[in-house]
Amino acid sequence: MKRLSMSLSSVFVAVATGCGIGPEIDDFNQSAVAAAVADCPCGHIGYSSEEECRAEAPPTAAEQACVEALFKNIEGDYEPHLVCRTGANNRFANCLTSKTCSDLARLACLTDYADEVEDCPAFPADVQQELTECQT
Repeated sequence: MKRLSMSLSSVFVAVATGCGIGPEIDDFNQSAVAAAVADCPCGHIGYSSEEECRAEAPPTAAEQACVEALFKNIEGDYEPHLVCRTGANNRFANCLTSKTCSDLARLACLTDYADEVEDCPAFPADVQQELTECQT
């Protein structure tokens, strides 16, 4: 279960981070945080407590600010990208919180999430690279 918890956070952060201008950014950031902390009650791997996990799990405020600045400074309509990922994030968080920590069906949450994000419009390579840099 430790590997599952670590991989849920890693996969989530790697594919979901994004930002936009307008209400989409707030919705996206809220959904990103919800998805990231949804696994905290199930072992909070890498953290000393569930509370620490909730406080420090990615995306951090700095990561969110980085991607927000990115999208405020580039041209393009990324609303469909963000709306799609927001929906995927919310469904992922809801799926995880609807299962017990020992429920193997939690693996299906990750699979469904990855499939949903894969079906979302892809960011251009340069935008994706800058998003990745915001996470380091």
